[in-house]
Amino acid sequence: MKKILFILIVFGTFTSSYSQTKKSFGIRGGINLSNLSNANLDRKTSGYFSVFGHFRFSDLYAFQPEIGYSNQGGRAKNTSITDDIEIHYISISAINKFYVKDSGFHFSIGPGFDFDVDDTVIGISNREEGNDITFIDVTINVGIGLEFKNGLGFEARYKQGLVDVFSGNWHDFESELFQDEIQFNGVFQLGLFYKFNF
Repeated sequence: MKKILFILIVFGTFTSSYSQTKKSFGIRGGINLSNLSNANLDRKTSGYFSVFGHFRFSDLYAFQPEIGYSNQGGRAKNTSITDDIEIHYISISAINKFYVKDSGFHFSIGPGFDFDVDDTVIGISNREEGNDITFIDVTINVGIGLEFKNGLGFEARYKQGLVDVFSGNWHDFESELFQDEIQFNGVFQLGLFYKFNF
């Protein structure tokens, strides 16, 4: 009986806490400045876009799951030697936002997963096999931002990949690209977001 009562109290506390959470959703997008480590490439300018849910648990903390698209890679310094590296990712992130008290200024940090579009059903349906890019990249995202009361905000993030882009671990073939060094994605993101408040 005591165990049942304890479970009910815990469940009630969690339900009450969740019901008081401010829930909303929004969109975010902007510019990617991306490159690969150890690849002798110039930084590539492209873009990103995503939708997110926003769960504000307190004045100081919010949880923000995101799903979207990110164009990454690097730009060739000499096109006669190598081509640009063009990588299209479907990105899923779980961002934790920590707010400065009584302001919209916040810090963000969270893990993410990037899935190479060419190796998903979308890409493979148009090809015999995927490309030489590793199918999945595990990322860590850190950033800062400023949110206004009308829901509009600015943010700057850095996304660091943790998986070798050309590892070949997710494929049946041996990649001939950049075999001597390990390449990781590195992306600066500068953009806007808009949160729809209810």
